[in-house]
Amino acid sequence: MMSLVIFDILLALGLTLRLTRLIVVDDAGLWFVRMPVFHWAEKHDPQGRGWQGKLNTGLDCPFCIGFWIGCGVLLSLYLAGGPGDVTEAWRWVAGAFTLNWVAAHVGSRMGDS
Repeated sequence: MMSLVIFDILLALGLTLRLTRLIVVDDAGLWFVRMPVFHWAEKHDPQGRGWQGKLNTGLDCPFCIGFWIGCGVLLSLYLAGGPGDVTEAWRWVAGAFTLNWVAAHVGSRMGDS
């Protein structure tokens, strides 16, 4: 039982790291998250001084967005409710993101990108 708790913590860490990178660095995050938020913030807050502008700026900060993504990941683990079918599905999804993050970093260190 304790090994599953440690496993879930490692998966939560990997999932948070990968989702943070997805939004802050990857093109998919630019296309589907950052650009729509940028256009929305420009429309509602052209000077960038209100909360819309701060939200737009926060999406470029891995520390800012990583905190909120981490909260969401932990909430998703909590809502999965422990051992059972839903938690197993959560582990598979979190494992895929974690594996992707680790493989991408190992590959970049080996000169693949």
